[in-house]
Amino acid sequence: MKFAHLADIHLGFQKNETLQKLEQDIFEEILDQCISRKVDFILIPGDMFHANIPEMRVQKYAFSKFRQIHDAGIPVYVVYGSHDFSPVSNSVIDLLEEIGYIKKVIKSRDVSDERITLDFITDKKTGVKIAGLSGLKAGKDIIHYEKLDRNALESESGFKIFLFHGGITEMKTGGVEGDYMPLSLLPKGFNYYAGGHIHKFSHQKYDDYPNVVYPGTPFAGYYNDLEDSARGQKRGFVLVEFEETIKNIELVELKNVNYKIIDVNADARNAESVNQEIIENITKIEPAGKIIIIKVQGELSVGKTTDIDFTAIREKLMDKGALEVKISRSRLTSREYKITSASGKNKVEIETNIFAENIGEIIAKQKEITGDSGVSLAKKLLKDLAQPPLKNEKTLEYNGRITQHALEILGLNIDDS
Repeated sequence: MKFAHLADIHLGFQKNETLQKLEQDIFEEILDQCISRKVDFILIPGDMFHANIPEMRVQKYAFSKFRQIHDAGIPVYVVYGSHDFSPVSNSVIDLLEEIGYIKKVIKSRDVSDERITLDFITDKKTGVKIAGLSGLKAGKDIIHYEKLDRNALESESGFKIFLFHGGITEMKTGGVEGDYMPLSLLPKGFNYYAGGHIHKFSHQKYDDYPNVVYPGTPFAGYYNDLEDSARGQKRGFVLVEFEETIKNIELVELKNVNYKIIDVNADARNAESVNQEIIENITKIEPAGKIIIIKVQGELSVGKTTDIDFTAIREKLMDKGALEVKISRSRLTSREYKITSASGKNKVEIETNIFAENIGEIIAKQKEITGDSGVSLAKKLLKDLAQPPLKNEKTLEYNGRITQHALEILGLNIDDS
């Protein structure tokens, strides 16, 4: 017998049309392989979608593919992730369950202020017993684990799988940010722990926790994911063979796209030389059909970070057929220019003084975004961007409203942008 374990697909994340197609193709290939390999069931512990209600384009192909899985007689067991979670079951996950294409395994028999007791779902074909908890944003799910009746779960006999969505402290690797919880909060003695949320493949064994596994993301498209992939991180889904015990755990690797990464150290250099090095590097590569990652970090000794023409660099690569160009410059600074602090009698005065002190560093042809008019424009944008969402306003509606207001302040329309 065998099952597939995939997670953190984040369907609907991509905005670039080429990457949207890639995101869809990879998702469909995984499910095609599940059919061709004749898995007995599929586990998806969260973040199948990037939002609880993704755009209709995403829903259409997801429903179509899950219908094929359903028609092939393969059950799909899921829990919410922090992205597709809905406290009132108002998610596309719930629509898929309503028509019978998937099954949520979050079956709470008893929920109180002190205790949460979970029931198992038994897979009809294999007899495997499955339980799990969803992932919440900002690590709030740790409260549920602290209330979990682990004794009831641990005393259950048979082959057991636990689905969860969240980071485990003992499995944290250097430099990885996020919310983590101790392994001890998971119930002991399950044959397999199907994890989601961590975007790299990991399989670890511990006393009382024999197989804790994250499949990683097949292709989420976050910058860190793309950089990891460019540096050789394997992507795919996990295939598990078992009888009364686990026999084999394998990452089925999917080759999804070609990458090229360019690393540039800007320490103690002038902006012109860094700019020239990047240009020389991009002329040596063939970007067509690739995702290009440019990572620049360090402190410039001469010149400002804006002296490096990242816009022109990106345009050159896209003109030569690059699928996408991702530029990381968050760790690029300049000794010559750093944000100048300013004092004032109140918040408004401090903000005005900071803008006035720093506006001169902006290089722009448009006079209206420099000098006193630039300070005024910056203050208007800051005020507008600080607006909170309206009551019951959805994220997409909020983003659209704020974007439209900002464009109006800048004197632009959607077509101009």
